Amino acid sequence: MSRDVHRDSMKKLSHSNSDDDLRRRPTVITVNSKPTSHGAEDISYGVRDDGSSISSSNEYVPSSSYLNSSAALTGTTRGYLSDRQHVMAMSEQQTSIAHTYDLSLPIKLFPGEEDVKLKEDITYRAHNRPAPYRGELIVTKYRLMFVTKPPDSIQVLVDVPLGMISQIEKIGGQTRSNINDGAAYGIEINCKDLRHFFFGNAKEQNQRRNLLDQLTRLVFPFSISKADHTNPFQFFNSFFALDYKRKFCINGLDEGWTLYNKMKDYTRMGIQQNSDPHWTINAEINKTYALCDTYPDIIVLPSSFDSTRLQRVADFRSRNRIPVLSWYSRETYATITRSSQPLTGLANRTCDDDIELLRKIADANVNQGFKLVILDARPKVNAMANMANGGGYEDYPNCELEFHNIQNIHVMRESLRKLHAAVRNAAHEDKTWFSDLENSNWLFHIRAILTAAIRLVSLVHNDKRSVLVHCSDGWDRTAQLTSLAMLMLDAHYRTLNGYMILIEKEWISFGHKFFLRIGHGDKSDSERSPVFLQFLDCTFQLLQQFPSAFEFNEKLLITIADNLYSCQYGTFLLNSDKIRTEMKVSEHTMSAWTPILRERALYLNPFYTERSDNVLIPNNSSRHIKLWKNYYCRYMPGYRSTLDVLTQRYTTLLNLRKKFTDEINHIRQDGDQQPRLLSGALYQSPMTTISTNISAQSKSNVTQAAATFMT
Repeated sequence: MSRDVHRDSMKKLSHSNSDDDLRRRPTVITVNSKPTSHGAEDISYGVRDDGSSISSSNEYVPSSSYLNSSAALTGTTRGYLSDRQHVMAMSEQQTSIAHTYDLSLPIKLFPGEEDVKLKEDITYRAHNRPAPYRGELIVTKYRLMFVTKPPDSIQVLVDVPLGMISQIEKIGGQTRSNINDGAAYGIEINCKDLRHFFFGNAKEQNQRRNLLDQLTRLVFPFSISKADHTNPFQFFNSFFALDYKRKFCINGLDEGWTLYNKMKDYTRMGIQQNSDPHWTINAEINKTYALCDTYPDIIVLPSSFDSTRLQRVADFRSRNRIPVLSWYSRETYATITRSSQPLTGLANRTCDDDIELLRKIADANVNQGFKLVILDARPKVNAMANMANGGGYEDYPNCELEFHNIQNIHVMRESLRKLHAAVRNAAHEDKTWFSDLENSNWLFHIRAILTAAIRLVSLVHNDKRSVLVHCSDGWDRTAQLTSLAMLMLDAHYRTLNGYMILIEKEWISFGHKFFLRIGHGDKSDSERSPVFLQFLDCTFQLLQQFPSAFEFNEKLLITIADNLYSCQYGTFLLNSDKIRTEMKVSEHTMSAWTPILRERALYLNPFYTERSDNVLIPNNSSRHIKLWKNYYCRYMPGYRSTLDVLTQRYTTLLNLRKKFTDEINHIRQDGDQQPRLLSGALYQSPMTTISTNISAQSKSNVTQAAATFMT
């Protein structure tokens, strides 16, 4: 479309009968993606695996259960913006209109959160009160708040990080002709953690549109100006993480960035750094990310495979994501490797180098070589549909192929949307709660992921087979299965540090697209999907079934889930190791692991048994898969989260255990210093007797404390 034609079309739009029409690009653009030299995704940009498209419209204004409340604020951005306007809009976004220390807010703010970006009178409708609260909507670089005004007592009723906001919608009065005093009129904010808020005020001309424009600039900067992954300052300046780093950790790297050491983790598994007979830790082939720009710089490959053939393998795999090692058993030599789909296409193409690499992976398992098991996480019909886009699956000799029914990112996004709706409806009327929960299929998908992971663990542990895991591009469902299997197989990853290392390894360094899957700073949801949230949910299921097998507790999972969206840390802001390295993320932001490492006691499980190194095989029957209520339901009116109570009791038990253990060790040391021999036999000293009595008393006290905890 030429600029003149585009200008004419925009003039036509300006005569719309809706004064509140935002006149921007549609929220979701549906595009039929075509195969590239790098392969094809499931079906990207709003197109499903099964070929059906996902329609969207920015014209729909939903009804609301709220009554008689409305909204107002200020703003300007309209229509498509020129490059210069983009820069000006980004600059205007950073403008401060006040300082938080002038407002005397009844809330403790973070360092770096001093500037107020937006401050306007508005009303807020709460569930537990028929009349709306009057107050101020205050937006800082980090959060959106609603603060009440007299005659109500001053309090913060809404406190949500900007990164947590998923959608901002107009409610009621799409055209001036249908504005009436009895209808809800304002703006509704939906959040990624299932919260939602309705703000309203006078129905004056352009006020709601201005509010929407202003909030859109602050919450979704990349819907106005595309994210620049080549300019660290411009990119990170759009997030609170940069301001927080400047104020909280000025000099040097915080310890969270050094937690994961790739070489150390592979050698811990039993792979020799030099001259390993089966596997090579290769720090050169992808050193500059030239082979695969979404893989880490260090990868592990079969020692017997000629590395000069890897480029041809990369050309045959989607996004150049070749088969590489994720996990290795030093006892059985069984391995878990990961990759993307092969680019077989409708012509059923093959690649001799790819076939040979898989054969070498199988041969590296000296106990159960010959046949490699390939676990394709997709439903078979989806894998076949991908062949039309240039993708496909392996039909190789000496390989066993299994398909699993884990749905694509679009299906998972829709499932979470339905779960949101179920939780929201339950806040008003719970008669349909069970049917709404079932219709969301959320627990069905959690069970499907766990079932595939259990199958992977069974193949590796029970059958001692080596398994290659992939989906389409190998950064969504693949990461779910490899990380969950490693969590069940390897007790190291069930420790507090080990779990964070597992996320760094299988999700962050292997290129899960956090920036797109979370939708940081962008109102479009075409690439959003709760893939990583499902991994946390599956971890929660394991915690419920094996309460003594994990060093960490449920609070850790919820903290990670919140940090995923908050944009307070840099850990989950970008898509790949290459981009993180080029953008120097560790210099501009803090790691999400740093506050966890500094406050370890908050996240420890008192029931953890250090010798719990058994392989975990959870029960995946429907009755054992539970809704993660402390996360999904925590903001429902009337719901009482058990998390704070559990945290307090965990702390009490940990302190008791430490106290009793220290007493026992101290008394035993005193008793061992004066052993007595009587008639050639070891005489039991009084100190030993005392130690035994105190030990029994300590166990009794711990038992009583545990009984109190369980009640």
